[in-house]
Amino acid sequence: MSRADRHGRPLVTVICDGCGLIHNDPIPSEAELEAFYRRDYRQDYKGATEPRPRQVWRNHNRLQAHFLAFRDIYAKGGRWLDLGAGSGEFTFLARKIGADIAAIEPNEAYAAYCRATLDLDVQTARLEDSDFAPGSFDLIRLSHVLEHMRDPVASLSTLRDWLAPGGLIYIEVPDIERDARNKLRGRLFHYGHIFNFNPLTLRQVAARAGLVELPQTAARSAGTCGAFFTVGEGGLASDAALAANATRMRAAITDHYARRVPLPEEGSATLRFLRTIAARAREAYAGRRLNSPRRIAEDSASRLIARMQQG
Repeated sequence: MSRADRHGRPLVTVICDGCGLIHNDPIPSEAELEAFYRRDYRQDYKGATEPRPRQVWRNHNRLQAHFLAFRDIYAKGGRWLDLGAGSGEFTFLARKIGADIAAIEPNEAYAAYCRATLDLDVQTARLEDSDFAPGSFDLIRLSHVLEHMRDPVASLSTLRDWLAPGGLIYIEVPDIERDARNKLRGRLFHYGHIFNFNPLTLRQVAARAGLVELPQTAARSAGTCGAFFTVGEGGLASDAALAANATRMRAAITDHYARRVPLPEEGSATLRFLRTIAARAREAYAGRRLNSPRRIAEDSASRLIARMQQG
């Protein structure tokens, strides 16, 4: 289906004709992934060993909206795990609102940044290196993590066993169907993104690991690649639905490579461009005003706490 990554480097990517799940071929070995994520991933993907201020600001803005959209879930508190903590924004905010949170980040540079800049107890480790007791967590978060795992079903099965009774897993991944519409031609695939999901295949993989979407939040997450899951059976799609998804995904990728310019998510391309410029200006202003990632984080936490208390 594709023989190059988003930078034009060799990378074979294929699609499953039975369900529409898109993945790299071959799947990298455990040893290759361990070395890549420990040393190279952040530099290769983000071009830096620490997050830029505008990225920190952007992450906090997204998390503000997320916490508020699901405040009924996050207000419960409890023992949480941030698996793939990245630059630590979620872990920082979770701690500020009172959660007892553990955090794991496989990249040495980003884990060190979290410890030095945000005073977070982030362990440099991967899921495969970790061994928590069954029932350890009320909430496990995987934000832009599952796509990096060489066996998503096995990984989610392990995490399912770490959940306390009634516990939840929040999974968010890039939506390859949406990206195929909105990204420049050829700017889709990455060595680190082993699996590429759309909303149906994300929920199908979770179901195969014994997880079903949480009914209380399903309407809020409908049509997206970010959802809360709990232990349960019955989330598997029918063979007909999977086959239809495969047909739609193949058409989406074909259209992506035939299209010279991406489709705007909403409105015109000009309006989208203007919104992007305005957002970049706000990010730059915030970076200058707050001056450091720690000050951005503290400001974000104060605003989030005030808004959550407003109800």
